[in-house]
Amino acid sequence: MQPRHVPLRRCIGCGTRLPKRELNRIVRVPGGSVEVDPTGKMAGRGAYLCSRPECWEQSIKKNRLDYALRERIEPHEQQHLLEYAQNQLKMTRV
Repeated sequence: MQPRHVPLRRCIGCGTRLPKRELNRIVRVPGGSVEVDPTGKMAGRGAYLCSRPECWEQSIKKNRLDYALRERIEPHEQQHLLEYAQNQLKMTRV
C-alpha cells in the first residue's frame, strides 16, 4: 500500500514548506474581508502562514499578505491578524 499524499504549502512569511495542516490559512472571503480559516476549507483566496508571530508581522509589514491575497488589507484587519498571532499562536505553543 502506498503512503498517503500529504499536501505541502509554503509560508509566505519565511518561505518554509510544511504540511498544509501545520500552517494557518488566511482567506479573503468573497465579501472582501480577510479572516483566519481554522478549518482550511473556507471559500475564497487563501495564503498560508506558519505559527511564528514574526512571520505574521513580516508578511503584513512588507505587504506579502496583500500580494498573496491580491487585495489591499485594511488596517483594522491587519490589527486583527496581529492580535490573533500574538494571542492564539502563543497559546498553541505552550
